Amino acid sequence: ASRYIDDLNVPNITPEIASIICHDIYPDDLQIVQTNESLDSSTFLDLNINIDNKRFYTKLYDKRRDFSFNVVSLPNLRSNIPTKQSYGIFIGELHRICKSSSNVSDFILEVKGLVKKLVYQKFELGKLHAAIKSFISRQPACLLKYWHSFTISDFM
Repeated sequence: ASRYIDDLNVPNITPEIASIICHDIYPDDLQIVQTNESLDSSTFLDLNINIDNKRFYTKLYDKRRDFSFNVVSLPNLRSNIPTKQSYGIFIGELHRICKSSSNVSDFILEVKGLVKKLVYQKFELGKLHAAIKSFISRQPACLLKYWHSFTISDFM
């Protein structure tokens, strides 16, 4: 897979062929630069895409993690914001992580990281666990792909 600065992703082809395709699409004065390091791994928008044994695997990619400083994101309950809606954002993030992660281990790791971040931002651990339990019990379609029986202990 190839990732270019203008967020064009041409999966599973050589840089030479990608260059020909880009030349046919874009004007000559637009510089197209390949930014991935290998043909079988790339980041595109908020996904990390890997090809293994001719299968595509995805997980979340957040370029803010690459910075040498902390980037503030998601609600901070130290602020004057409604609490209930903030926990709703957490549920939305669970859906986003679930849909983006091909492997159950990546899903669990991302959720653990999110919980840790939100606890630091003054979310209550008990309420986050209750939200995870509610998410699991509703069995959204994205969870079914994992063939895994989730419990709250998976996320601790």
